[in-house]
Amino acid sequence: MGKFADHLPPLPPLPAQSDSPPKVFLNHFYAVLDSSTSKAVEKDLFLRKHFAVNEKRTTTNADLTYTGLYFYGINTYFEFFDIADSPQRHLGDCGIAFGVDQPGAIRALQEKLGPSLESSLTSVTRLYQGKHIPWFLMVTPRSLPYEGEMSSWVMEYQPEFLSTWNPQPRGTTPGISRREILRRYTDVLEPVDEPRLQDVIGLTVAADPSGTNNLSQFCLQLGYQVEREVNGGIALHGPDFILRLIPATESVRGVREIKMRTRGLSEGEEEHRLGRSVLKCAGPSAIWSFL
Repeated sequence: MGKFADHLPPLPPLPAQSDSPPKVFLNHFYAVLDSSTSKAVEKDLFLRKHFAVNEKRTTTNADLTYTGLYFYGINTYFEFFDIADSPQRHLGDCGIAFGVDQPGAIRALQEKLGPSLESSLTSVTRLYQGKHIPWFLMVTPRSLPYEGEMSSWVMEYQPEFLSTWNPQPRGTTPGISRREILRRYTDVLEPVDEPRLQDVIGLTVAADPSGTNNLSQFCLQLGYQVEREVNGGIALHGPDFILRLIPATESVRGVREIKMRTRGLSEGEEEHRLGRSVLKCAGPSAIWSFL
């Protein structure tokens, strides 16, 4: 632990409130799992029928096609990739997508953070009924490249998305907030009776010193509060979740724990073993640990 901590440079002071960037939340994250765990998750009836609205989907945009298993909350979601179906990835790879809920916030953020971000915004599309429609804008920190072993980015949904992707006859003006997008996702899927998952409120990731430095510095720029922990890790407190970074080892890397806010669960503890992972539910919260 001490050797890990020695690699960490002094953390810069937090920006003054008047100089703060736009508020940046968790949008979603992904994790690459071993096949036994991935298959156990996919076949588990509690997860698929009761825990959250979910789907196994193949997504195609202008640059790539990928298949994952998705679990949707109210404002946040997560996706799992099976290593057997992801030849371009490695076991333990993960990505954290931050999101904004206000139009234009991503451009304001790009202006604010300047040289630490890639110079241009990327417009990501999604294939729908044979056409690529605008989906979201994204910007990536230079130190955490997209599709790396541990990647991160900030995204802002495009205002045209909800009016062109599975449009619904609600008569309301579609927005760009995470909640509005996830409501549309779940509206067009098989419903789950009183889904338990509300939102991800904590994420623990095992990272090497370089990844820890880069991600913690990026979160500091986003306005997150930093706290060093006694186990040699770092806790980054955002507006809606806590990201914990702990030292990786040769055999332990990537997402290690997901903490979630839940509803409709009994006060007693409920445990589900899913391959090399354990999901424990108790009252208003659930913790999913990866072994």
